[in-house]
Amino acid sequence: MPPRGSLASAFCTGLQVDGTMHGTTNPLPLTLDGISVTIGGAPAPILAVADDGGYQQINFEVPQEAGQNRGGTWTVTVSQDGTQLSAQVTSSQSPGDFFLVGSNLAAFQHASDYSLVTEQNPAHPGEVLVGYLTGLPTTDAAVPTGEASPFSPLAVVLQPNDPTSVHQFALLLNGTVIANPCAADYGPCQVSSLLWLGLAPGLVGVYQLNFVVPATASSGNAAVQLQESNCAVFFGAYCQSGGFFIPNASRGCFSYYQGSVCTGSAVPLPIR
Repeated sequence: MPPRGSLASAFCTGLQVDGTMHGTTNPLPLTLDGISVTIGGAPAPILAVADDGGYQQINFEVPQEAGQNRGGTWTVTVSQDGTQLSAQVTSSQSPGDFFLVGSNLAAFQHASDYSLVTEQNPAHPGEVLVGYLTGLPTTDAAVPTGEASPFSPLAVVLQPNDPTSVHQFALLLNGTVIANPCAADYGPCQVSSLLWLGLAPGLVGVYQLNFVVPATASSGNAAVQLQESNCAVFFGAYCQSGGFFIPNASRGCFSYYQGSVCTGSAVPLPIR
């Protein structure tokens, strides 16, 4: 299960769905074709329900109000006409997942004209691209459950770099960081050089990432991945030996330790 505010899908059998139905209101409906979903006791806005032949699919937003169980699991309950089915779902460990277009290409656009990046219309070294994904943390400020992200002010994924919190994203191209969140003056974590990261305006649960293709990028189908780093910082009266620290007259010194780093699945990006 992705974080609150992101999109997820449930696959079921035994539901009565007539073809495909879409939620068209803002905020999204909590019931569609008689089907409702709760995550951690909170009702989930529904984007669509569909019958795919042998099973039914429900696309929904994980509500901001969803509560997790101990151990990081979520209780997911699907209901229709008095019938309920519940399951325990674990939290996703991915920093975010790019949407796929068709069977083998990720959802990237050329920032110059918003045309889709394809084999026939590839990305070029040095240009700005826009990627779409879900599964990232909530934004500042959080967009209310089920509502489309506003155009103003934009809902930005904060990447704080202060004495109490360091939470950063980087972008990898063929395993090499191209939008680097690191700098020597702040130890292992620093403000990311991604151009922009936040919720795509006018959409629900869809995040947008703007970045520059390196001028040195080689021609071919490159592998793009999102990477997330977490660092924790501690204050103390004395400087910790072996750690990075900055003296501070009022608070002594602080030192950090490097937290977890996780990398999402690679998606293809045609570059020519």
